Amino acid sequence: MAGQDTMMKALTRSLSGGALDVLGVLGVELAEPLPTELPANTLRMDKAWRMQDGRVFHLEFQSTREPTLHRFLEYDARLAHQHFTQIRTVVLYHAKVNDAPSELNIGTAMYHVENIYLSQMDGDRALDEVSQHLKMGQWEPKDRLRLALALNMRVQDMSVTLNRVLELVSVVPNETEKDLVVSAIAALGDHSLNDKQRAHLRRELRKMSKIAEELYQEGRQEGRQEGIQEGIQEGRQEGRQEGRQEGEHIRAVTTARNLLQMGMTADQVAKATDLPLEEVQKLKEELQ
Repeated sequence: MAGQDTMMKALTRSLSGGALDVLGVLGVELAEPLPTELPANTLRMDKAWRMQDGRVFHLEFQSTREPTLHRFLEYDARLAHQHFTQIRTVVLYHAKVNDAPSELNIGTAMYHVENIYLSQMDGDRALDEVSQHLKMGQWEPKDRLRLALALNMRVQDMSVTLNRVLELVSVVPNETEKDLVVSAIAALGDHSLNDKQRAHLRRELRKMSKIAEELYQEGRQEGRQEGIQEGIQEGRQEGRQEGRQEGEHIRAVTTARNLLQMGMTADQVAKATDLPLEEVQKLKEELQ
């Protein structure tokens, strides 16, 4: 999908160059985004990339505590089967989540994810570091995520922090880097905001970066398309159910005809096939 492609390509660059080091996720260099819709079109994860070393990097962004890891295990099992490589999964928790399972023992294997709790990180301090780097001309890839995720970290005043993020984004010295920061904010950075704050953030980002309007517009189109696809999927499921019911009815009618021809009464056939007595009587009349 075009919108997803643009977002993922931009996010690939935003999270590269050691940007993820700021979260303690070391040694990840992304090469290309991967489809997030898994086989059978029944599961959809958040983000996935092929890394430069050939492995797959799987990123989940959670606002609630994942009670077990069975869902992520299923994602990764399908990813491993599809790409025949090792999977590294990182779960970013925001809001007030500060504890979640990181291992799942299924008997035949031990499954493991890396949990990052943004609520345990100091967003105001992260912005202090960004501000200092900008003043000293020492901008680094990790500053992309400090800016992009600060609003999901622990802060003193969300409104003050929001305005500070916008101020710092506006003075990122390189337009390419500014686009990468905006892309990361669009994909990861506004989950802890209320609707009014989110609308303000998006409005201001559109003024600073041409890519913001493109990303948000494509995001809306993608959301509408996903809604259409969900409707199609539901329709297919309903169609399959109707088809099964129709097939069962045809088999019951065939059985009823055979039983009637064997001399069984209409009452006996109705009980044996679960068909309405009136329908069985009509079948009997057709056979006479």
